[in-house]
Amino acid sequence: MRTFVAAWPDEPTHRRLAALELGREKNLRLVGPTRWHVTLRFLGEVGEEQVGPLGEALVAGIAVLPGPVECRLGPETAWFSRVRVLQLPAHGLDDVAAAVRRATAPVVAEPPGDAPRFNGHLTLARVKGRLSAQAQRDLEGIPFASTFGVAHVDLVASAPSPHGHVYTTLVRAPLGHPA
Repeated sequence: MRTFVAAWPDEPTHRRLAALELGREKNLRLVGPTRWHVTLRFLGEVGEEQVGPLGEALVAGIAVLPGPVECRLGPETAWFSRVRVLQLPAHGLDDVAAAVRRATAPVVAEPPGDAPRFNGHLTLARVKGRLSAQAQRDLEGIPFASTFGVAHVDLVASAPSPHGHVYTTLVRAPLGHPA
């Protein structure tokens, strides 16, 4: 199954994201509210037999961090992947992402070569096909700022469906107690 470790925005941030006006561009596929998250580590395909050890490692590795940790989204929308992904930068989760990587790497090894650098973001939309230069400019730089506390991270399975991927939390790993 395809898996990743995620932090989820809180309800006030959800409401603000839902109010964000991104228009109705033909080739822009909005990410639905049930899929808004910050990926801390993409694990890829893992076998059923790995879920237990992966969850145990994640819970133990995250418990040592004081929590909750503040995540800041924004200050504005931006593109990456050559104008393929519209996203909001996510700040404040570098230590959490590093702890996730340290905890999970013994169970799910990094791909060969250098480990990808954590690039905290929340994906808002993906471009399928081409988007006009004007639409690209209109969607970039939309002001948005929100802060939420991250008290846990989740090991998530992602399964394709006709309406986009469906996410299922397999293991919830709470951050340790406040310092």
